[in-house]
Amino acid sequence: MSFDASLLIPALRRSWELVVAAPVTMLVAWFGIAALALLADVGSSLWSGYAGATWVAYALAMAVIQIWITGEALRGAGYRPILSMTGVLILFVQGLLVGLAILLGLLLLILPAFYVAARFYMSGAILVLHGGGAGAAMWRSWDLLAARWPAALVIGLMVSLLSAAPWIVALVAPAVPVDYGFGWLVTANLISAAGALGGFVTAVGLLLTIEPPASAYRQIFS
Repeated sequence: MSFDASLLIPALRRSWELVVAAPVTMLVAWFGIAALALLADVGSSLWSGYAGATWVAYALAMAVIQIWITGEALRGAGYRPILSMTGVLILFVQGLLVGLAILLGLLLLILPAFYVAARFYMSGAILVLHGGGAGAAMWRSWDLLAARWPAALVIGLMVSLLSAAPWIVALVAPAVPVDYGFGWLVTANLISAAGALGGFVTAVGLLLTIEPPASAYRQIFS
């Protein structure tokens, strides 16, 4: 098994450049993700009998945002993404497949789940870029990260911890959500949304670091 985390800093730097290059787009996506999560939280509480449908609708809406923000980041870097909004269901199915693979890893004593999650980290970005099937994008990510998966693992853990931070606080200090009520819910969803957005952007940043666009090659050899 190969270990190569040398892409960690370049990928994080590239991801930050993507954010800085389109601040308005990133802000809109951030608030949109937070609003969706807030609506899902409130909806599942008010209509508990439809909680499952509420979260499925949330996941589909998140797939729309993922296609949009990933496509914008790729276009800004010189790529022409293939997957359009009509591919939302494909991205949604891919998310389910990756989730099932990670769940299988959890059943195999937890550690394999981190490895699987790292190897599939760029699946969504690759699907938006190249189109095609969900499985093909997953295996492309698996192949590209064969020796570079530690970088993907560290980046994935960073954005996942950011997303989970409010709920970790709620577990450690359960009085906080009670004391601050709706204000806490809004703040928690804003923090979690930053992690979700970070996941989309860093997947693109890592992909661009591994496979620079044609425009980058032109700059290098011109």
